[in-house]
Amino acid sequence: MPLSGRYVVRSTSAFLFTGLLCLAAIVATNLWLGERAQSYFDDAIASRDTRIAAVELRNALQVAESSQRGFIITGNEIYLAPYQSAKTQAARRYAALQTLLPSYPNAAATLQRLGEIVAAKFDELDETIRLKRAGHDDEARAVIMTNNGKALADEANVFFAGIIGEADRRLTEGVGEQRANSAWLRFISVIGAVAIVTVVSSAGIGLSRYTRRLREARDQVTALNRELEARVATRTADLELARDRAEVLLSEVNHRVANSLALVSSLVNLQSKATDDDSSKIALAETQERILAISLVHKRLYMSSDVRAVALDEYLEGLLDHLQTSLRGRYHGVTLSFTLEPIQLDTDDTINLGVIVTELVTNAFKYAYPDGIGEVRVILRRLPEDVAELIVQDAGIGMTEGLPAKGTGVGSRIVKALSVSLNTSVQYTDLQPGTSARMVFSTKSRRLPAREEA
Repeated sequence: MPLSGRYVVRSTSAFLFTGLLCLAAIVATNLWLGERAQSYFDDAIASRDTRIAAVELRNALQVAESSQRGFIITGNEIYLAPYQSAKTQAARRYAALQTLLPSYPNAAATLQRLGEIVAAKFDELDETIRLKRAGHDDEARAVIMTNNGKALADEANVFFAGIIGEADRRLTEGVGEQRANSAWLRFISVIGAVAIVTVVSSAGIGLSRYTRRLREARDQVTALNRELEARVATRTADLELARDRAEVLLSEVNHRVANSLALVSSLVNLQSKATDDDSSKIALAETQERILAISLVHKRLYMSSDVRAVALDEYLEGLLDHLQTSLRGRYHGVTLSFTLEPIQLDTDDTINLGVIVTELVTNAFKYAYPDGIGEVRVILRRLPEDVAELIVQDAGIGMTEGLPAKGTGVGSRIVKALSVSLNTSVQYTDLQPGTSARMVFSTKSRRLPAREEA
């Protein structure tokens, strides 16, 4: 049967539509399984927290009882050192169970009885300790010999075992469900892939036959060559226009990313204002500074004619000005100065370097000057052979050997990870007084060279 252009278009459209349906099925399955995976993840976290709370509540009771027994036997107050902390830990973990257990069977009755047991157990422990301190050893031993405390502990262990068992069961069921979902995903993907390959192959065969017929009729369309050449010229012009539009779109994307990051920064700021915990406020403030370091890069990209590179000195100047304003509100006596030489750097490397500078400067403001007065200096200079040097230094208390690192360590891990992405590392030097953090990195572009135009 001769192949007409209309037949090829219709058949190819039908094949492509079928392939699109298969692709849509795969995407829908992935989205559905992704939602299920997220639900499982949330359940797994809740089950894990429930198990931890139950185990630590049990451990707190055991520690408190051991502390009380040691004091009753020896009369030495040193045995009571962990008692109060164990009591506080027990209250905290019981409160956590009150939040986590409502989704479990018979949760209300379990929580009520477990709370009565914990309260009764600590009442007995407090009573025996009071009697021992008052010198009524016989009365204290009599309370212990009633075995009421053991009965309470045994009953509590039954509840703990039930809670831990239910948490483990939920985790096991979740793992099984994830395995089943993975099997379904593999099955759907294989079927969809086979269908898509079949559709594409059929369309390719049809197009191949049609192309062969066109080659046979080539002598009949010689007169159309000039028109085709005109169409090619038009198409080339369209491609150039499309390239220009793509650059505009890329600039717009950077603009939108910068706006989105600014929105995220505002949300983090709102969350910081909503919390009363000082450590949480500090952590959220540091997170906001990291977000800002990234958003400033995108802001410079959409304002620049070259979206592939950033003027590092101008970017760092804006970032450091912001950090100085932000951190001065928390550390009034600490100032920030900087000397920056002009350097061009790839976009991705600039983002990584900006976050590193944010972490190092913030760390210096926080820990270098406990008395609240001092200066933090930032130096950026070009070295020979496409290499640059970044230094963040202070004249503070310096690095103390043998003591654990201050803070949570998140900033140090971020600096280390981003330094690896720049194929370098941060070297710390004790200046006595003060500390210097120095990093040497390449300014050579790691992007593939642009393809030359014909």
